[in-house]
Amino acid sequence: MSDAAGTRASRRGWLFFAVLTISLALNLFFLGVIAGSLPAMHHEGRGHDRFERIVGGMALSPPQLAAFRDFQKILRQHGAAMHRANMGVWTKIADPATGQDQLAPLLDSAVKNRDDFQHDVSGALTKFLGLLTPAQRAEFVREARATPHPHGPLHRLRELFR
Repeated sequence: MSDAAGTRASRRGWLFFAVLTISLALNLFFLGVIAGSLPAMHHEGRGHDRFERIVGGMALSPPQLAAFRDFQKILRQHGAAMHRANMGVWTKIADPATGQDQLAPLLDSAVKNRDDFQHDVSGALTKFLGLLTPAQRAEFVREARATPHPHGPLHRLRELFR
């Protein structure tokens, strides 16, 4: 009997070890797949890839491409300048030494920074869209709307043209 009990225990131990090994191998495989796809998923969402995809699909002429790059440049540069300026505004607002009477002018300044940014970007976007054919314009809008950005349409546009 002791031989049979030992054989059963040995089989259970071997079976447990085999199941554990297979489970470990599957877990490592799935972790490898996930880890391998993370950089691709992160990279896929970046504006440069979206830009390349849109430009490749739209077959832009040199003047259209130049206007698009100007739009990108204005969006990036003016957006960064607006964020820097507004970070200073929000730092002053957060400062305990800032009085109640200073809040409205500071907030007005942040709004003006945003308005100036939107005005400049609108001008560059209008120039670019004006050079597109109606079909290209429709394709551009369709692509820009293809997937909603998790932070809203303005963030989607910023990433699209980064």
